[in-house]
Amino acid sequence: MLIGISLGPGDPGLLTLKAVETLRRSSKVFVPGEMAANLAMAYSKPEILDFPMIGDEAKLEEIWSRNADIVAGHAATTLTGFACIGDINTFSTFTHLKRLMNLTHPNVEVDTIPGVGIVPAMASRFGIGLDRSFLVSDGSDQETVIRIKATRPRKIARDLEEKGFGQFILGTKLCTSEEEIVWCDHADEMPERSNYFSVLHARRVR
Repeated sequence: MLIGISLGPGDPGLLTLKAVETLRRSSKVFVPGEMAANLAMAYSKPEILDFPMIGDEAKLEEIWSRNADIVAGHAATTLTGFACIGDINTFSTFTHLKRLMNLTHPNVEVDTIPGVGIVPAMASRFGIGLDRSFLVSDGSDQETVIRIKATRPRKIARDLEEKGFGQFILGTKLCTSEEEIVWCDHADEMPERSNYFSVLHARRVR
């Protein structure tokens, strides 16, 4: 099994308890760079894999595929971690690795542990509160909308569908001690009502 482990923004005190526990339990831990290695080495013996920032897409694909094979060689038989700075599912090296793993090693189960990403870290350090809608961008075209407090998911999904979004996922009470429910469906099949602790993910249809 492969688990993507969020290491937070860089402060060792911002690692989650679950991240620390998983680093300790993993038989093998991989990281994409020195900063991640420095955080992970307090709880494991991380191995750095090279993920160069180059423009040659063919060379990149070759390197990524080789790294996926290395990780899969361990994850197919033992608990293996891949630890990244920030949140593992947000603008992360792991997202691309997971895509390749799913394509070339579908037998390997993959899970992730969320963590403190750059947005909440920024709000803390800047002394600001993000209490209204905001845009997070890396400069690429927007392809995802995340709607929190999605109490009327069907209407929200239909409105987004008219703007070219689809592939809707609705979750309620995620990562809580109460019953977590996740729907993956078309806009018209979304529940008409949901509770306050609901979030809707919509991806643009290409």
